[in-house]
Amino acid sequence: MMNQYDLQNSLRFFFIRELSLACDIVYDGYKFPETRPLVTIEPMQNNHASLSKQREAIQSIYRFQIGLRANNAVELAQLQERITNAFLFEKIPYFNTQVSVDEPVGFFVVDLTAVVPMPAEDINKHSERHKVYFDIEIENIKRR
Repeated sequence: MMNQYDLQNSLRFFFIRELSLACDIVYDGYKFPETRPLVTIEPMQNNHASLSKQREAIQSIYRFQIGLRANNAVELAQLQERITNAFLFEKIPYFNTQVSVDEPVGFFVVDLTAVVPMPAEDINKHSERHKVYFDIEIENIKRR
């Protein structure tokens, strides 16, 4: 059974190991480093819906916002296309972090729901330039 903690870590491992990109999980108090390119993962609102009258099966949709910060517009466009293609076509290894972070226990796919470029509010701040956000969903059916 998939859970949010393992999903976000599996995404992080995917970016680091498969796409060779630095990746952090954003948490309260997180400070963005100056390192570029950088991928960030932020958990968003999750939804759960009962699929059967006796609550034998529950659909859980986990949502994440994936941020990409690049050094320049060319790097941003190239990495944006690479990440988009990975989300559209790749199966991502799922790790149960309580068991192993080296051997996946399965795979999952993501639904890419939006790619949102973010213009800089302050052009003088390098950390505000050349960024895009990917909104993704991961569906999981939980059974008793």
